[in-house]
Amino acid sequence: MIFLIVIPISAFAHFIFFPQQTRCILIDYSDFKKDGRLYFNNNTSQNTVDTVKHLIELASSRIAEFWGQKECNPKFIYCESNEDFKKYGSPYQVPALTHIKLGSYIVISNQGVDLDIIAHEISHAEFYERIGYYNWAFKIPRWFDEGLAMQNDNRSYYSEDTLKVKSNNYKSLPDVKKLKSGKQFSEEGSLDQIMLNFMTAKHEVKNWYTKEKLENFIADINSGKTFEQAYGR
Repeated sequence: MIFLIVIPISAFAHFIFFPQQTRCILIDYSDFKKDGRLYFNNNTSQNTVDTVKHLIELASSRIAEFWGQKECNPKFIYCESNEDFKKYGSPYQVPALTHIKLGSYIVISNQGVDLDIIAHEISHAEFYERIGYYNWAFKIPRWFDEGLAMQNDNRSYYSEDTLKVKSNNYKSLPDVKKLKSGKQFSEEGSLDQIMLNFMTAKHEVKNWYTKEKLENFIADINSGKTFEQAYGR
């Protein structure tokens, strides 16, 4: 009897604090159509659906190559309208994002139909799949999570060449390792500053990364080590 009371109250509280995540978790009960793991509004054209599916396939192949194999199996929610993206994705103007809770849900706006953007988001889902929710939420600083995802994101304005120009030949890089929360990393500051955060995080992780290091890092995190212990090994 207690569970019958607690579960609805908990679900309602989750919706109040995390409305977009809750809607994603309940996407199968929405009026969105479904094609495999892709969900979309009835008004979405078949051509758009086919394009998004093709880009997901290409991005998934890129992720499999980077990680050795792809283990994650996220649900994709394509939002043709800005209203739908605010409902399932974010009230902020971002092209796509990944919600992680009871699985991973990649929400793509009409501005996010892009191979690099989708590969970036699948990388988040793949990382989560390999370390679990607790480790992802409580151990991993946002700068590292984003820097790792940026290894599969080849958009030119986040390139090393762009960073070199923006940072005066790497002399004025932001101290991204202090940006541990999502709010610090991608919500505070000007758009130029936020973009510089992404470029710098990509640069930091690129200089650290080898496949062996990443494999050891994940093993260390899953064995109970702190981020600092695993990253500094």
